[in-house]
Amino acid sequence: MIWLFDYDLTIYGADEHNVIDSLDHRISLMVQKATGTDFETAHQIRKDYLKRFGTTLAGLQAMHGVDPETFFDFIHEPEYLTYPKHSPAKANLIMGLAGHRFVFTNGRRDWSEAGMEHMGVRQCFEDVFDLKQMDWIGKPHDSAYEKAERWLAKKVPEMFFANGTPADPSQIVLLDDSVRNLEPAHRRGWTTILVNPVPDVPSWVNFYIPSLLHLTSILPELAKRMK
Repeated sequence: MIWLFDYDLTIYGADEHNVIDSLDHRISLMVQKATGTDFETAHQIRKDYLKRFGTTLAGLQAMHGVDPETFFDFIHEPEYLTYPKHSPAKANLIMGLAGHRFVFTNGRRDWSEAGMEHMGVRQCFEDVFDLKQMDWIGKPHDSAYEKAERWLAKKVPEMFFANGTPADPSQIVLLDDSVRNLEPAHRRGWTTILVNPVPDVPSWVNFYIPSLLHLTSILPELAKRMK
């Protein structure tokens, strides 16, 4: 089995929303710089780009030619950011999952790796597949999942055919807080787990948990699906 974990609001949860809020503030400041608007207008543009393009960065690239590395260098300045709390319970939970464990994030890896170091869970994962490796076109675009499969085929070749397609797509389990990000995974035959305190569960979600620490409650049913 291959476990793919989104980072923001999935590995750390909605109960630590101040973490993503600190990042969103930096993103809005970057939008303000790129567009020349006031902060409140930039905040609305950020949300609009996220909805229209999948990520704020994609909108800034398309509309203003913003360089991705410049974008992330600005928003990831650590002195302005909040990081998740140390969580031995999550480390124990993740380490107890049989199979290969990776992070699949729409951010650049330095943000997720710094946060996971604070949480004490970085050692639980073999590697991080980040937005840069997706050529800056992230979830929910189909290309992100295609590239993830090609990347995984090199990491776990025994679970893939020679052409890079998974032998059994249902053995790839994606945990994400976004229903929009889970739909393309479902279309590819992956197993999808929504991690979100709001139980908005569309048909393409196989399992729902309000937070990561509830994962143990669905493991028996998940095991049945994998047989």
